[in-house]
Amino acid sequence: MPLRRALLGVLGAAAVAVSACGSIGPTENVARQAPSQSEAPPAETSNPAETSEPAETSEPTTTASKETTAAGTKLKIGHRAVLPHRKGSIGITVTAVQKGDQGEFERQFGQRAQGIQPYYIRYTIENVDGSDMSFMSAPFLQPVTADGGGTGAVVTGSMPGCKRQSAPKDFARAGASFETCRLAAARSGIDIVGAKFDQDNYREDPVEWRR
Repeated sequence: MPLRRALLGVLGAAAVAVSACGSIGPTENVARQAPSQSEAPPAETSNPAETSEPAETSEPTTTASKETTAAGTKLKIGHRAVLPHRKGSIGITVTAVQKGDQGEFERQFGQRAQGIQPYYIRYTIENVDGSDMSFMSAPFLQPVTADGGGTGAVVTGSMPGCKRQSAPKDFARAGASFETCRLAAARSGIDIVGAKFDQDNYREDPVEWRR
């Protein structure tokens, strides 16, 4: 069984590593991974296919409700879920899941990036209850594929068009918000169509957003 390992490549101002099954040489920082139905841990295509209606609402959420979203809830992109984070509650709205810049990806990773498509998962974080969460790291959403299986590749870090952001200093009042982006990747032929929150009590039954 080949040894699994992840490498961290520092390329200009961006640091990104892609890990997958197989041995990776010192200059190789992108590799493929066999798709797996059990892969757990984690834009918009030209003709996105919509799935079934979300469990809670058929219109984007605009209410300031503080009620926590139930585990297993299915939402469409553009809808907000209220979720526990640290000692408070945050609203997460996935605003886009789109294919990333393939050319930039290949320039950063070279030939090993061929056959792997980057994706950008964009989402907004809102302070729901006024808890002081200044400078907190954004929750790390995981990619969701069309068939619910694995992506075939795991990528960490950022690219110029997709950078993970932390909360600003004043993220300590209800209604404060900031935008962030999760860089994901999938082998050719595997489409990422959504994202999921699977932390803590949501690990076994995550909240999921799909196009």
